Amino acid sequence: MSGDDDQELPVAGDQRPAASDHDASDQHPAASPAADAPPPDAAELTPAELRMAVEGVLFVSPKPVPMARLLDCLPGSDEDHLRGLLLGLQARWKREQRGWDLVEIANGWQLLTRAEVHPWVRRFEKRALPDKLTRSALETLAVVAYKQPVTRGAIEDVRGVQCGPVLRQLMDLKLVQVTGRDDSALGRPLLYGTTEAFLQRFGLARVEDLPKSHEFGAT
Repeated sequence: MSGDDDQELPVAGDQRPAASDHDASDQHPAASPAADAPPPDAAELTPAELRMAVEGVLFVSPKPVPMARLLDCLPGSDEDHLRGLLLGLQARWKREQRGWDLVEIANGWQLLTRAEVHPWVRRFEKRALPDKLTRSALETLAVVAYKQPVTRGAIEDVRGVQCGPVLRQLMDLKLVQVTGRDDSALGRPLLYGTTEAFLQRFGLARVEDLPKSHEFGAT
C-alpha cells in the first residue's frame, strides 16, 4: 500500500464562467429550453460528443464515478463501449503526458492530478495534507484489509496488543467499518472490513488489488 505522500489529489470541481450583469438581468432561468430536458440517447451521439459527455461528467465529480452511474447519466450507452472509451482516454492522456490522469479507483473512475505535478498543485492550493497514520494504525489497518471480515480479537491475536482505540480511530477516519457479526463465535463479536474511502486513499480499484505477500517479501 502506498503512503499518504503518494496519495493523488482530486482535480478541481465544476468551473463555469460567471454571467455578466447584463446577462443576469436579461436572461430568466427558464429561458434555456434544454435546461431541464432529458439528455439525448447516447446511441445518437457521435464518438466525439460521447467522449465530451464522459469527460464533462468525470470533470465535475469530486469522487469516483461508478460505471452504473455513468450508464445512468448516458441513457442508451453500452457498458463495454464505455469501458473501452475510458481505457482509451486513460491511455491517450498518459501518452500525451497531461497534468491529470484517469484512474479506476474505489469501484469507479476519477480524474486525478498526476503524481509528478503534486508539488505545484499543493503549493497552489496551500491546503493541509491528510493526517498521516501512525505505525500502529497502519499495522491494524493492514490486518483488517488482508483478513477481512475479521473480529477485533483476531486482529489483536495477530498484533499481540489491544486494538480498540486504534480501531475506533480508523472508523472515525472512515477507513474501517463494521460489516456484520461472527455468528460462529461466542458472543457474536463484530466483524470489521475496509471501506471505499480506504480504497480511494490507497489508490485501489478493489480489495483484490492489494499487493500480494510475495510482492513485498513476506512469506
